[in-house]
Amino acid sequence: MAPLGVDETFQRFAEGAGIPGLAWGVVAGGRLVHQGRSGLADHAGGRAVAADTAFRIASMTKSLTAACVLTVRDRGLLQLDDPLERHLPAAAALSAEGADDPPITVRHLLTMTAGLVEDDPWADRQLALPDDELLGLLRGRVALTRRPGEAFEYSNLGYALLGQVAKQVSGEPLAELAREVLLQPLGMRDSVFDFPSLPAARRARGYRLDASEYREEPPLRDGAFGAMGGLWTTVEDFARYVGFQLSAWQAGEAPPPLLRSSSRREMQRGHIVVPPQDHPAPGGGPAGYGLGLFVAESPALGRVVYHGGGLPGFGSHVQWLPHRGVGVFAFGNLTYAPLSRPVFEVLERVAGAHPVGAPETTPEWSWLQERVSSLYEGGDVGAWAELAADNLLLDRPAARRTEELQDLRQRLGPALAVAGPVPRGRLRASWRVRCERGELEVECWLAPPRPLRVQVLRFRVVEAQEPV
Repeated sequence: MAPLGVDETFQRFAEGAGIPGLAWGVVAGGRLVHQGRSGLADHAGGRAVAADTAFRIASMTKSLTAACVLTVRDRGLLQLDDPLERHLPAAAALSAEGADDPPITVRHLLTMTAGLVEDDPWADRQLALPDDELLGLLRGRVALTRRPGEAFEYSNLGYALLGQVAKQVSGEPLAELAREVLLQPLGMRDSVFDFPSLPAARRARGYRLDASEYREEPPLRDGAFGAMGGLWTTVEDFARYVGFQLSAWQAGEAPPPLLRSSSRREMQRGHIVVPPQDHPAPGGGPAGYGLGLFVAESPALGRVVYHGGGLPGFGSHVQWLPHRGVGVFAFGNLTYAPLSRPVFEVLERVAGAHPVGAPETTPEWSWLQERVSSLYEGGDVGAWAELAADNLLLDRPAARRTEELQDLRQRLGPALAVAGPVPRGRLRASWRVRCERGELEVECWLAPPRPLRVQVLRFRVVEAQEPV
C-alpha cells in the first residue's frame, strides 16, 4: 500500500506543472517499497508511462561518475589531490589569470571548486561531444571564473573531465566502467548511457512546453559529457542505487567490486559550502557539496542528501535521509521539470515512519550512567575521582558539584527511571532521568584518553512539579 498521499502529491504536481509523464519511487530498508507513475511517456503516440519506462536522469548521473572515480581511487590508481594534468596532459593549458594559483586537482572537480563557470545552458547541448573534441577544448585554453579551490560553482564541464580521468586511469570508457563497478553488480540491467540500446517502446520521449504546445526534444547520443548527465534508468533500477548509497550507514561492508562504505559516506559529506541564493537546500538549513551529491542539514529532518537533474526534455530529483534509511525520487519528461518540491514534500511525509537510528556508542556509557546515578542519590565526594577527567574537578570542585546534585535531588526527589543515552558521536551523549517530582537531562562529554573519563557533566531540569 502506498504511503499516505504520495501518489496524490506527485499526480497533482505533474498536472500543475504540465509534465507529460512522471514516475516516482520510495526506498526504505534498502529496497523499493513503493512506486507510482502518471501521464504519457510518448505524448504524440499516447503511450503511458509504465513500470519499466526509462528516463534520462541528467545531472543525477554525477554521483555515479563520482562513485566510479572513487572506485579507481580505492584501487590505488589515483589520488584525489592529484593535479588534473597528471591524468589529462591536455589540461596543462587550463589555467587562471594568476601565475601563483594552485593546480586544478581531481578533488576540485569532484567538489565543484575547480574555478570553472556554471554552465548548464551551454553544457546541456554538449552531451554527444566526442572525447577528442573535449580534449581539444582544453588545449585551446578554457577560461576560469575563479581561482581553483576558492569557492563552489556548479560545473558540468568539470564532471565531463572526471569522465576522461576515469577513462585514462582505468583503461575503460566511463560507461563501461560504470557498468562493471555499479550497474551490473547492483542489478541495474535497464540502465544505460547510450539510448539506442533501449527499446523505443520502453523509453520516455522528452518534451519542452512551447506556448502550451509540447515539442519533442530529440535525445543526444552519449559522448564525453555523458559523465555529467547521460544515464537512462528506470524506477526499479535507480531504487537499487539509492538503497546502495543508504546502506553505507549500516554495519557491514559491500563486497567487491562495489564501492566501499567509507567511500560512499565520503560522497555524502559536505566538502564545500554552497551559497543558498544559488542552490537553496530542501527544508532550509545550511548546505554543501559532497562528491557528486549535495548535502543539507535540515532543521526538521537532519541530514538530507540530494541532487537534481535537468536536460532538454527531462527533469529529475532525488533526496534521501542517511540516518533514517529512506529516500524519494522522481523522473519527468519535461525540460528541467522542477521536481525538488514534491520530492521533499513526500520525503517529509514518509520520514515520520522511519526514526533516526541510534549512533554507535561505547560500552562505558552504562558504567557512567550508573556512577552518575549513584552520585545523584547521595554518593560521597570521593566518588568523583573515579569518574572525572583531569579538568572536571579543577573547573568546579567536587564538594560544589555534590552540593548542586543534592539541591537537585531535594527539588525533584529520587530517580525512578533512567533512559538510555542519546549519542552525539561515540564520546558525547545525553540522557533523561525521570524523578519523583520532575525530569532531569544529563549531558556528558568524555575526554579522548583511555580509560574514558568525564570532561563535561551538566544537569538541566526539563520539568519540575512544585511541592504541595
